[in-house]
Amino acid sequence: MVILWSYALWFSFLAVMALRMAWTRLPLTVKIIAAPGVVAMVLLDILFNIAVASFLFVDPPKQWFFTQRVSQYKAHPTWRTPIATWICANLLDPFQIGGHCK
Repeated sequence: MVILWSYALWFSFLAVMALRMAWTRLPLTVKIIAAPGVVAMVLLDILFNIAVASFLFVDPPKQWFFTQRVSQYKAHPTWRTPIATWICANLLDPFQIGGHCK
């Protein structure tokens, strides 16, 4: 179940990043159609961060979103940093110009 949830969140992230890149060129009807999916992805991200990421990093969330969490782990090195760095470098940063994790 955790693997399926992780996969669903990642694919949702890819879809939202594609929407973000095209947003200014999209007609209003497409933005309206896409909005529920974006909201669902945000909720999925929050729930994933609370449940799965808390288990993965053995740390309760201090941020709402998973990207905020891994960015924080990258900025303040601990044993969690290599995991966060790998996730950012391989699963998040390649899909956003300039990188996703800050």
